[in-house]
Amino acid sequence: MIPLAQAPDGVTALAPYLAGPGAAVIVLLLVGAAAYRLVDSAVIPMFARAIDRHLAQIDELIKVQKSESKAITTTLSSIDRRLARLEGLTDSGLLVGAPTMQSPDRST
Repeated sequence: MIPLAQAPDGVTALAPYLAGPGAAVIVLLLVGAAAYRLVDSAVIPMFARAIDRHLAQIDELIKVQKSESKAITTTLSSIDRRLARLEGLTDSGLLVGAPTMQSPDRST
């Protein structure tokens, strides 16, 4: 390494800028560019994948909920038909249970 006293005049004139605010600006620009590149290449895609996974989970939950709702509706309509048939049998007198076993909501 050449001592500063023996360095050419151009290097001596640039030395304060290389060690002072000019170097700080260059380092700041390099760090900023590296941070931008990191965010652009790693952080944004990571968040995009996380959001896509979350939306896929929500779509799957909606699909499961729709199938469960359809199954519940089918079951309830089947129960309603069976209950109507039983009420028809009991109202016509074809199906008579023990008087103590009568449903509390029936007035007869």
